[in-house]
Amino acid sequence: MQLITRADWHAKKPSTSYTRLASTKGVKIHYTGGKVPADLPDADNHEKCVDLVRDIQRMHMSGGRGETYIDLGYNMVCCPHRRTFMGRGPHVLPAANGPGLNSGHYAVLALLGNTGFTEPNDDLLNALVDAIEYLREHGDAGHEVKGHRDGYDTDCPGDPLYHWVRGGAERP
Repeated sequence: MQLITRADWHAKKPSTSYTRLASTKGVKIHYTGGKVPADLPDADNHEKCVDLVRDIQRMHMSGGRGETYIDLGYNMVCCPHRRTFMGRGPHVLPAANGPGLNSGHYAVLALLGNTGFTEPNDDLLNALVDAIEYLREHGDAGHEVKGHRDGYDTDCPGDPLYHWVRGGAERP
């Protein structure tokens, strides 16, 4: 696993203390739901992933989706260069699964959109499996792997990624 720590991506500190989770039933997979540059997976574009993670954190903390979060809403974020960013981390309540649903599953974001880069590459899928395994080992996540849409009325994580989730979320 190629883990990018919060210090490495220059994460802002949360505005208040996190709520601790002892364990979860598993993990819910998310996507950005917006435009992600089609060339994001290109080998020399990893710095765009770092910028995108910072932008998402900034948007979450500023109320850009109608609700102000204390931090990035996800426990981990995965990019198409097989790197995994530490978000809130293990044993922390996420904010991305929907009202009343956050305590059941950790939230893992794939840097994948509904336009531009929409089909997950093998490195992104491997990074997602790395994140799932990490949260099982370090966060007592159960074996469920679901899509965001399994608990909330949304298209997230998009049809291509949801097909992978429904197929068992296995390494490519």
